[in-house]
Amino acid sequence: MPHEIIPGLYRLPIPLPENPLGTVNVYAVIGEDGVRLIDCGWDTPEAYAALVAELQSLGAKISDIREIIVTHIHPDHFGLAERLVAESAARLSMHRLEAIHVGARYEYTRTLIEAMEAWLRVNGVPPDELVTMSEGSLLMVARVGKRQPDTVLEGGELLAWSPYHFEVVWTPGHSAGLICLYEPQAQVLVSSDHVLERISPHIGLHTQSFGNPLGDYLSSLQLVRGLPVQTILPGHGAPFDDLPGRVDALLQHHERRLQAILMMLADEEQTAYNVATRLPWHGSADGWQRLPPFQRRAAVSETIAHLEYLFGQGQLMKRFRSGVVFYQPVQKTTK
Repeated sequence: MPHEIIPGLYRLPIPLPENPLGTVNVYAVIGEDGVRLIDCGWDTPEAYAALVAELQSLGAKISDIREIIVTHIHPDHFGLAERLVAESAARLSMHRLEAIHVGARYEYTRTLIEAMEAWLRVNGVPPDELVTMSEGSLLMVARVGKRQPDTVLEGGELLAWSPYHFEVVWTPGHSAGLICLYEPQAQVLVSSDHVLERISPHIGLHTQSFGNPLGDYLSSLQLVRGLPVQTILPGHGAPFDDLPGRVDALLQHHERRLQAILMMLADEEQTAYNVATRLPWHGSADGWQRLPPFQRRAAVSETIAHLEYLFGQGQLMKRFRSGVVFYQPVQKTTK
């Protein structure tokens, strides 16, 4: 059932079968000249039927869609875009750093899997886990169209969707080209997966990442923290408020994780895989044991992002031994 946030702006929860998140939020701005969507759900019969039903309950249909803004190209946010564009002639927009990965991620999948397997091997993943981890996202690929955007965004653009004017805010971290949309008059921030109320978004370093995603994410959190916001519209879950409080909690979460990693490395050098298996996941000290292969890969990727952040800060050093990367603290010299 649609939920009206402010006049003409609706949250449409779309199902994510067999996913612990349950739903993804599609946001619809409905005006006299048609419908604008922010994200669209993944390409499954259940998601499509739900979107059709939600729009119909608002007196709209797929052919009324004029524009689709994709906040990032993860399957649950981007999957239905190709089908919706074909059925509505809507314009599709996304950030430049998302557009460059559409083909590599969803068309040349075998090359991506081979690169991921090599990446995991270098970071210490044992041979018996390489295949299941590297191929863990094949099911997701089947739920995504491969449509390139009509408009490439950089951040800073103004989207005039009467009566609102949304500013495109580039917030790299969870994905290199993730964007939020900010409406200053209504003080509404569509935060996508940049700021979620109850969980920390995945921040990983992998074969399609750039540089320092954790550093980018921490900077992006500070960027949005200063915006006057009354209502946060996340990619998953209900709207919430207190943006500064939630940003501070996320910053503290990552600081605690960085300190935990430094403590783990105090006695001996370790691979990213070794560190990942010892970190708590989903709030549990033995959480690693309950993670399926796809989530284990994400956990290793997130651990690498934290290790490389510490390396970039000069707190860790790296050694390559037998084709595998080992991390250890920088040895402080005494005078």
